[in-house]
Amino acid sequence: MANASVIAGTNRLKHAIQILREQWWATEPNWNDAVRRRFEERYVKPIEPAVDSALYGIQRLGEVLDRIRRECSDRSENP
Repeated sequence: MANASVIAGTNRLKHAIQILREQWWATEPNWNDAVRRRFEERYVKPIEPAVDSALYGIQRLGEVLDRIRRECSDRSENP
């Protein structure tokens, strides 16, 4: 099981990206011109794949931390 703080971090990041997505969609009725589209292409769209990569990395880090914790625990129990 992944480290609780790692899980909490991934959940916060997932929640933040969902809020960003919802807020961005909410701007469309009032801001729908070439500047918005350019901003979306330059700043908004690259966020999703970056977050996906970060979430994958955080998940892997959690797995490594769990393995380290288990291995260290095993060693301390067997002197």
